[in-house]
Amino acid sequence: MKKSWIVCGVLLAFLFLGLNTVSAQSVDRIKKAGVLKIGSTATGVPTTFLDTNTGNISGIMVDVAQAFADHLGVKLEVIETPWASLIPSLQSHKIDLICAAMSITDQRKEVIDFSDPIYPYAETLLVKKGDPKAYKGINDIKPLTVGAQVGTVYAKNLEKEGIKELKIYDNIQDIMREITVGRIDAGVVDGPVAGWLIKTKPEFQVKIAEAYVPVWQTQIGAGINKEDKDLKVEVDKVVQKMHQDGKIKQILTKWGQ
Repeated sequence: MKKSWIVCGVLLAFLFLGLNTVSAQSVDRIKKAGVLKIGSTATGVPTTFLDTNTGNISGIMVDVAQAFADHLGVKLEVIETPWASLIPSLQSHKIDLICAAMSITDQRKEVIDFSDPIYPYAETLLVKKGDPKAYKGINDIKPLTVGAQVGTVYAKNLEKEGIKELKIYDNIQDIMREITVGRIDAGVVDGPVAGWLIKTKPEFQVKIAEAYVPVWQTQIGAGINKEDKDLKVEVDKVVQKMHQDGKIKQILTKWGQ
């Protein structure tokens, strides 16, 4: 019996050491390669998107990822990756991190790890410039004609919340255009996208209702392979420092947030 316990103990020790060896290899692997590979989508403006002026993927999470690469002392390589392929690419080590508009959710945490939260992602309320009302919540807009984007959680939730005059549009720019010409009173849309469009599309006479408090807020984080425990430690160090020294805030301001 004693011999069996010793054998089991030795096997467990080897298993533990083996797992630690796998997880400890990620940072060394990246440093040896001299490059940090991130997966980003080309359509998630302003989080990650294709900049037609440069032909490169740019955005909030690309700037954050550059800080990760600088911390590790390597170059940054941005790999354009379709949304549905982000997690499989991370699990197969085709990329080292997911840096996209991916919210931290319990369901996703079952298959991948995340960094500490980087920035909040929530809806915002758009109204016409000059509208003096202080809209604070959903109850304040129930009498209005409200626009939402097709297929979004906002469209479904606004209907559940009792918005009777709800108009559905293909994209946020259509909603901004409809508010500008007065066909609808307001729009409930992705906050980061709205902030960027207001900054870059001055032809739309809309503004963000500053008093509005988001209802459906999540947090964006960098996706990390569950095996890469040491990489998560290093990434979290960077995220914490960027919050402390105001770098995250600077990046968000740069991209209209």
